[in-house]
Amino acid sequence: MFAKYRQPPSFLQVLCIICAMSGVGLIVLGLTQDRSVLEKVGTALVMPSGLLWILLLTLSIHLCIQKKQDHAGQSGAVAAIVCFVVFSVAGNGFIANQMAAALEADYLTVDPLQELPLDVVIVLGGGGGLAANGRLQGNGSGDRLILAAQLYHQNIATKFICTGQRIKSMNSSGVDPAESSRDILLKLGVPNSEIEMAGGRNTSEEMQGLSARFRNSKLRIGLLTSAWHLPRAMRLAIRNGLQPIPLPADFHTAANNEGLTMGQMVESMIPNNFALGATCSFAKEYLAILLGR
Repeated sequence: MFAKYRQPPSFLQVLCIICAMSGVGLIVLGLTQDRSVLEKVGTALVMPSGLLWILLLTLSIHLCIQKKQDHAGQSGAVAAIVCFVVFSVAGNGFIANQMAAALEADYLTVDPLQELPLDVVIVLGGGGGLAANGRLQGNGSGDRLILAAQLYHQNIATKFICTGQRIKSMNSSGVDPAESSRDILLKLGVPNSEIEMAGGRNTSEEMQGLSARFRNSKLRIGLLTSAWHLPRAMRLAIRNGLQPIPLPADFHTAANNEGLTMGQMVESMIPNNFALGATCSFAKEYLAILLGR
């Protein structure tokens, strides 16, 4: 009789329930796993992306409960659920790793340091940049430049072409990616006389520019870039008449000899900024496949 007059829980009450359940889950982790797992998962939950995830979940549940009382709120509940699902998927570390694995699959067995000597290596830009203190430094794709230096010091390659031209309206540093790559390679022991620079504001333009010089060339040309970017780079190179040898660097797919641990699985479910950034990069590669770019 009184059920129809019962007020649904407020947003704050739902939030308190979810926080209490999360606390219980953390206690269970602390009892069944080592302390470092508890600390990492707890930290992930209180980071901005973790807090936003909890708030989206709370909002979704709250609006779903409200919807039963007020059918006019149905669209709001659906929108909240969609936002929660999209954010959960985009920030999930396991999903980001699977996206990378699919892109990198063809190059997992390729070891550039076992290659026969190469006449020239094209190093795609994006591995370095100018820091706030004026120092050039490697970034998340900096392994491209480390690998290039290794190829030089192991006498596999002596000539390098660093590519990349900044889009001025989107980059106020005043330094082109090609310049950053060249200057970092110089600091890694590669002589200036062995490095050239080429333009191109994106991979498509870079391959078009190199095509005029190397189309149908008999030279052994290496194409060095991140493993997850290599499928698109190779596709564009071949389309422009180049037949390069793929040199994968900067693998996102981690070595996994023992399978995911419980701590890894739980932590990967909580959205984080690293997974979000990686997913955006990989989604761009898949979008290029769909558009034929």
